[in-house]
Amino acid sequence: MTPEQLRALLEEVVAQAAAAGELPGAAQAGPPRGPIFRPTDPRVAGVVADWVTPVAQRWSPQLGLEPRDLARVLAKGLTLQKPVAAVEVAPNGLISLTLEDEARSDIITLVLEERDHYAFPPGERYRELVEAPGSRGPEDPLRAAQLAHARLCRIVRNAEAVGVERRASARLAELSHGPERQLLVALADLPQRLETHTGDPVQQQRAVSDLGALADAWDHPVRPELVGSRPQPVHGARLLLADSVRLVLRNGLSRLGAAAPERM
Repeated sequence: MTPEQLRALLEEVVAQAAAAGELPGAAQAGPPRGPIFRPTDPRVAGVVADWVTPVAQRWSPQLGLEPRDLARVLAKGLTLQKPVAAVEVAPNGLISLTLEDEARSDIITLVLEERDHYAFPPGERYRELVEAPGSRGPEDPLRAAQLAHARLCRIVRNAEAVGVERRASARLAELSHGPERQLLVALADLPQRLETHTGDPVQQQRAVSDLGALADAWDHPVRPELVGSRPQPVHGARLLLADSVRLVLRNGLSRLGAAAPERM
């Protein structure tokens, strides 16, 4: 699910709570504008949720409620939504959201459908750029993202060479390991993150390089580890994940004026 889809889900919960009298009438105007969902920080020990939102903290003063009281009402409604697996409310009102595996992995389908437009502003699309080998030094923040892209291209090539197939029926919900979950959420968040930091090249470069770092940290096998073994359904799902991350890194690099080499 994308941040926009999560907002739509929250707006539905707010409308139902306002109609039931659980929230003041002013809540019918909807949550504050701007980004209200962000990925959880994978560096924090013990974090298992996918997304966090400070909406209760930002919105409660306008509604005359305490952040935690508002968060509890919102959490109650969110737990009833089909895509949501779990909701937690912190003492300060911060809401953490864990999605069902199937809902989280839907981002792969969206990326593949919008392969040349994903993570671009409206009206823009991917265009291939070429750079001279070695033109970006080790200190360039986008070099690491280029290396991650090249690694994913190699993973895709090697998996296809031993018979791993891309199938629409792939069991994407099997992509439930921690690094896979983080990658899926990062894919969903990158367009919002790039748009939020329009005009700030440093933050935009960091957004793309962070996705590359998550890709490098993902080391689950995309092909059978034993020679002669037949590919399993999970290999097909991971192939689609690798290809999706490759595409989004390619688009992110292109958006920032950098090449996306397939070999480095």
